[in-house]
Amino acid sequence: MSMFSKFDKDLKCADGCLHKAADMFFHPIKEDIFHKWDTNHPPFPGPKLTKVRLECKEEVKKEEVKVVVKEEVKCTCTETVVKDCGDCHCCCTCKCEPAPPPPPPPPPSSVRIYPCFKVIGKYEIVETEWFPTMKDYSADKVWQLHAYLPDAAKDKIIIDIIEKTTLVIHGEGVFHSHCGMWPEHVEHCCDCTRKDPTPFCKKFALPANCKIEEARVEFEKEVLVVRIQRG
Repeated sequence: MSMFSKFDKDLKCADGCLHKAADMFFHPIKEDIFHKWDTNHPPFPGPKLTKVRLECKEEVKKEEVKVVVKEEVKCTCTETVVKDCGDCHCCCTCKCEPAPPPPPPPPPSSVRIYPCFKVIGKYEIVETEWFPTMKDYSADKVWQLHAYLPDAAKDKIIIDIIEKTTLVIHGEGVFHSHCGMWPEHVEHCCDCTRKDPTPFCKKFALPANCKIEEARVEFEKEVLVVRIQRG
């Protein structure tokens, strides 16, 4: 037990003398000669002592102030702007706008439209002296070509558009020794004694506003028809 657990009561029993209170605590038996030790010293105020209440003041925690060093945003553009967004203290990007996407590639100027559609390169056009009977027709909204190809194989006929201005039909036709002009949309039939496979090449100038991407080709009953829409 601590001597200070009943300090006020012990000090009162000792007539306010701190020395007597200590002797009574360490020598609690009254028969002990040191129970009441006679001392010659001025008496303590005893119970008249005023109690002093010590209050512990709470320590005020100081908030840590963080110093944020703003780094300049590096950019490839000529101007760089660093902005403070408030609480986040972020570094914003520069004020230059993102580069626009590259423009789409231009449409091809030279293509093959028959027997399949594909992009080709420009080439020199050499027309032959002989070529099958052909007619071209031009209207406000469409341009057409009709070619009469008796006995010609479909896989040996080629149609190209060069530089969007010229249509070329070439391949291997069949030369008939005695056939002349046949009426349009009439199936060919003859008794020619000579039918020779002969290469040919023929070109046609296209109108200015033809849409080559909308070109259509039909080859039925020895008649080949090319249709190209006009804008």
